[in-house]
Amino acid sequence: MQTGTDFRSRRQFRAAATRLAASGAAAAALLVALPPQDATATSIAPPICKPGNDKACYKEIRIINNTNGTIYAIIQGSIQTNPAINCAKGDVWLQRALGDTKNCYVVANDYYAYVNPVRGILKGETVSVMVPWWSALNKDRDPKADSHVDWWRGGRIYIFDDQTALNDSYKVNAGRRGQSVAFASGSPAVKCNTATKNACSASELKIYRVQPEIPGSAIMTQSPNQLNEWTFADVGPLAAGAELTSLNLNYNVSNVDQLYLPVAMEPIAPGYKVGYMGTLMSVTDWRARLVTFTGANANQTSTTNWPIYNNPIDAKTKKRRYPNAGIRVPSTLAAFNYYMSPAYIDGNTKLPEIIPLPTPFDRTKLPKLIRNIEVNWQNCTTAPYKNCPLKDWYTPIKQSFDKSYKTYLAKCWGNGQGPSYMAPLADGLPKLETYMRFLHGWVPFRVDKVGGKGACTAADVPDLPQTNEPPSQMGYAPVNYMKLQYDFEQLGAKGAQMFNPYTQLIHGSLADGFLNASAYAFSIDDHESFQNHPGSGLIFAVGGGNGLPNKKKVPPAVPQFYEWYTAGVSLGKSPTSAGWKSYGICASETNREFSSDDPGTIGLNPKTTPSPCMITLRDTNNKKYQIKIMTFNATGTMPYQIWPEFTATGPKPFDPRIVVCPNNDGWCKYTNETARRADPNKPNKAPTFTLGTRAPN
Repeated sequence: MQTGTDFRSRRQFRAAATRLAASGAAAAALLVALPPQDATATSIAPPICKPGNDKACYKEIRIINNTNGTIYAIIQGSIQTNPAINCAKGDVWLQRALGDTKNCYVVANDYYAYVNPVRGILKGETVSVMVPWWSALNKDRDPKADSHVDWWRGGRIYIFDDQTALNDSYKVNAGRRGQSVAFASGSPAVKCNTATKNACSASELKIYRVQPEIPGSAIMTQSPNQLNEWTFADVGPLAAGAELTSLNLNYNVSNVDQLYLPVAMEPIAPGYKVGYMGTLMSVTDWRARLVTFTGANANQTSTTNWPIYNNPIDAKTKKRRYPNAGIRVPSTLAAFNYYMSPAYIDGNTKLPEIIPLPTPFDRTKLPKLIRNIEVNWQNCTTAPYKNCPLKDWYTPIKQSFDKSYKTYLAKCWGNGQGPSYMAPLADGLPKLETYMRFLHGWVPFRVDKVGGKGACTAADVPDLPQTNEPPSQMGYAPVNYMKLQYDFEQLGAKGAQMFNPYTQLIHGSLADGFLNASAYAFSIDDHESFQNHPGSGLIFAVGGGNGLPNKKKVPPAVPQFYEWYTAGVSLGKSPTSAGWKSYGICASETNREFSSDDPGTIGLNPKTTPSPCMITLRDTNNKKYQIKIMTFNATGTMPYQIWPEFTATGPKPFDPRIVVCPNNDGWCKYTNETARRADPNKPNKAPTFTLGTRAPN
């Protein structure tokens, strides 16, 4: 899926690599969640990256240490082997940056820039690193190196608070088998900012090519760290010409893989109008809440509710492998990925990477909340549907994943030679942990063929349904999936009936003991939107808000509008009017702020929106506006006839059975309604159930 913010191509499972890569799911999350770039956007020229005139070629990465200890950072330039212009594999970002579409610019390796790997970033310090769009490499020193590194597309930062964990890779890459890179003459390179009060040590800033054939060269799953990602440009869809349209900052805080350190992420931009994503929580508070959620014991060698990453204690020295590391919690996706195919620290089968690991494996002995997820799924997808009042929400999801797995068996299983964790059982499906791993990653069962030629591709096992597809193509499966992730908010699920308690941990309220973080909790999380803003870089504040210019959290996205499945209220905006400030859904007052003064369309799911429903709005001048929607229908054959058929005309802009103006004001009276379930001339066109408002007065 090509997106305007192509953080990185979806990482496929390989038969030889059964573990979840430490950063793979976060990339997948952003890929799935981001909308396609507007193909009509105006193209721009790339920045100049020549010596003496290359300021526009750089973005700043600023790291603020608000913890009580020392932290460390690695900035990654990522592998790029995606389809490019005239290339099956390459990097269209580099093609646009270098103004050259004749070459593919494949980036076959990851590259690590170690920031203060020896000294570290001390308590209260800030480091500022300038990251260029690209670096040209001199391959004389390392023939396996690529011609260029792309630092802006799918850029990553790993933050550590334990030097032993950092050294898992640093000592390998800096040792005799390591391979530091050499840059071509005149090439831009990652460097310390010349700003004052910058703790970045230029002498320590070293860059290495990751060598997967050398154990420890790549960051290991066992090494505790916190990951975040960005892409510093917008390139349109490949099919539409892949034009460079902006040098915006694209980013999101992702907890799709794990929870380790509390991080707030904020753009560097004039006026600092955009606040932070993530959390300003202290490390102490953060870890206390994770301990409570997981039920970890005092020395974190066992848990009762949720698994944790193992930080083993040496029997002789009584010291932990990572002496300064705290509790680290796998996501639902990572936990099931592990229980699908366990891995071990340094290959020692006595040291599982995640604990507890029942040996021999017995799913009834898994941590309570993990086991609840399994039992709830079985209750809600298997007759007699015991203890599952939300059964109908689960059905299209189950049908979509069953179909995907059966397609995998037919196309990619390799005549029974596939990996054991993908083997079909008596019911024709894989073991439950495998099924749950793909379910909670929202990815198709696409594992490379074993016993056959080539990779298992989308031509073999298609992608899962998308929300822009009609009911006949199961487009409501992902709509239901995202709603079930928040079943604790609107659907009334509690305890063992919850689809995914990890989502509640991240988004639940502080008062209830949760984290209330603005971050992705799962791979297609639309509850928290990614950010796209002009700016000169990003700030990463770890363990608190000191040093952040704007300490206000970015509001969550408005409820998503899906043409086939929801009604929508499209808010008017004009260059001469005030913008929109806040809103309330089925409320007489506003209770949430918009993330932008031009928020677009509010989606209203007819299955969960009560009626009548008052939509209350305030503009940036604090003036109040209201529309009352009298009814929604969610019965009959999908797509639902949400409102009776209606097309606005001059004297009759809306159906009075559907819309009421509570204040009898002129603004509301000009609301335009369109209610059309089907267009007889366009049978594949999505229905339209929308209200369009005027801009604020």
